[in-house]
Amino acid sequence: MAMLYFLLFSLFTTTLLYSESNILQLDLEDLSTIEIKNTAATLTQAEQKEIPASTTIITHKEILESGARTLDELLEIYVPSFAYMKKVHGSQIGMRGIISDRNNKILLLVNNRVMNVKMSDGGAITERWFSMLDDIKKITVIEGSGSAIYGSGAIAGVISIETFSGKDREGLHFGTKVGFEESFYNFELSYGEKLDSDLYMYIYYGVDSYRGASGDEAANKFAFSMDGKYENWHQDADKNFLFKTTNDNGSLEEKLRHKLHFQLDSDNFTFWFRVTKSSLATATDQGLYQHTTEFNREKIENTGSQNQQITVFGEYKSRISRNIDIKYDLSYMRSDVFINFYGDEFVAGDKSWGEDNFMGKVLLNYEINSKNQLAIGSEYNYNKFGRESDIGNAPYSKVSALDPGVKWNSDSISLFGEYQARFRDNLTMFAGVRIDKHKFSPWIYSPRVNFVYSVTRNDIVKFGFNRSLRYTDEADMYAHLKRQGSQSDVESIDTLELIYTKYRKKLRLNLSLFANSHNIVAFNGTTKLTESLGKADSVGATVSLDYRYKKVDFSLSHSYTKLIDFQLDNPNILLQNISASVNGYGDDFANWNNHITKLRCNYKVTRDLKWVNSLRVFWGMPGAEDMANYNIDLNNPLIKYRLPLYDNSDTKAFSESLYFNSSFVWSIDKKTTLTLNGYNILGLFDEDLNKRNFFQQSSHYRDAAPSLSIGLRHKF
Repeated sequence: MAMLYFLLFSLFTTTLLYSESNILQLDLEDLSTIEIKNTAATLTQAEQKEIPASTTIITHKEILESGARTLDELLEIYVPSFAYMKKVHGSQIGMRGIISDRNNKILLLVNNRVMNVKMSDGGAITERWFSMLDDIKKITVIEGSGSAIYGSGAIAGVISIETFSGKDREGLHFGTKVGFEESFYNFELSYGEKLDSDLYMYIYYGVDSYRGASGDEAANKFAFSMDGKYENWHQDADKNFLFKTTNDNGSLEEKLRHKLHFQLDSDNFTFWFRVTKSSLATATDQGLYQHTTEFNREKIENTGSQNQQITVFGEYKSRISRNIDIKYDLSYMRSDVFINFYGDEFVAGDKSWGEDNFMGKVLLNYEINSKNQLAIGSEYNYNKFGRESDIGNAPYSKVSALDPGVKWNSDSISLFGEYQARFRDNLTMFAGVRIDKHKFSPWIYSPRVNFVYSVTRNDIVKFGFNRSLRYTDEADMYAHLKRQGSQSDVESIDTLELIYTKYRKKLRLNLSLFANSHNIVAFNGTTKLTESLGKADSVGATVSLDYRYKKVDFSLSHSYTKLIDFQLDNPNILLQNISASVNGYGDDFANWNNHITKLRCNYKVTRDLKWVNSLRVFWGMPGAEDMANYNIDLNNPLIKYRLPLYDNSDTKAFSESLYFNSSFVWSIDKKTTLTLNGYNILGLFDEDLNKRNFFQQSSHYRDAAPSLSIGLRHKF
């Protein structure tokens, strides 16, 4: 079977390309006329203005000016519907109301290669916690489903990172940044060189030591009072913990975090090698403070998650004829994960594993004529699971779905294609489908069709339908097959979206309306299995305005998401993460802010000095309060501390959160830049304005520390 897959994969293919142009540096009035070719959200090439999806492009310049200390913080600043919450696994990310206890509903790519961890409690977990971001040339974020292009797992969105190469960054570059209050320091060094007439080399290394913010600087709080069951202690509601826990946003046990990237490019091939080693310390599950039989404060000072990834990637491009191109990708990725709920010792609830993924992909693009394009492709994945992790202190592989040390392998084949037809100069259709077959699951089909209509040169309307699907995590699929002898459930989401974009001189207006019908597969807290939970229907809208005039760059966005209906497959489910509406409490998502507003305003003080500001406003989580009311009324001792709680009608934990950052960027000369960055400044006036809730247990929250960093970058 594997040989058949490989033969099919050799006949059909796909890959994703991204424009080399720094589009966001152009005047807004020029965006309606440019003809930059791009394949974000498409398999065939299209002009940037015709990309049939809601996308946000973040340039290298914007990354540096933002002062962002992690990828999560950066995306939350720039992407209208993006948000994240805390969890002992690491931060949980979401878009458009879709967020999960595992980061497996968003795909994370580096240079077109999916980096998601596949086995269990993984997904998009690597790359996201580094304070070193200088190797990133551009990030493209797609809000909404995209499996027809990117494959299984693109339910909520796609984050695509493009690194620098020697072609676009020659010479020696050095950078360092030091943070205070939320304390850290990092160093970054890169070198690019043209080795031959068509051969370029690029190498990058970054390291940080991230202590984070202590409990005195970043208060750790419950919205309810708690009396310890096994120790004589009492914790008041909305007060800082009386004992030490992990530092906020620090690396686990203050370990150094490393990132290495090496790349070679020529006209017809690309080779890169990437190593990341990261960790994040996070306060443990609120229920464990109450129920752990051997509650030991020293043990829970070192809880959180760490991961390591080694990736080797090669791509060869060949032009078969004037209008036919073919690309071959071959890669290997080795991932290791360790998740520690209980502290220094490895116990039954902790998780640890290693996995290996071999991937081959081929793409054929056929430009039939000036109005028609065709892309067809195939991808083959082979996976090995159950290897002992190379990090952490676990002596064997262990995840919740399987017995310790179980080893197995799996593979999958994917076939996909897209047809682009330009019916008239102002009307284009994109139609495509992706078909995936996994060893332990049925065939799945991800169709999509989009129309792009240019009413005028400056008014663009896009309308489309997407169906995206997702296999469950590999350990869950294997466990389901072994225990029940059947294939596991497949998650699906159907999306209708209407996008309108208006360009006028220095102004750009964008409006997106969407409707989702989501068949959810997630962890069932009642049965302790990952399975189909039910169906959620939701609608939403995002409006964004960009304005540039003389010395001012101004951007404003507002995202609204509303749950319309949620039905459980089994009404006996007591513990789930989606909504309490099925129990008669409210009509909102439990882990989402219905309204999210983001504002950026940059002012060029002088030719060499820029003032950069960003404000993120999360207007509150009524669905979390509803879930807390349900839990209080249910008063089930088995799940009481697994869902939100609060005391005496004080719902501060579920109210609004605001994060205001402000930076000064000084270009000392053409080669040297100095930055001064302030973070979470509003916390100086009210620390609870900066709170960050924990996923599912949103009555547990942490006040982000007002802090400062100084950065220096120099090109030799």
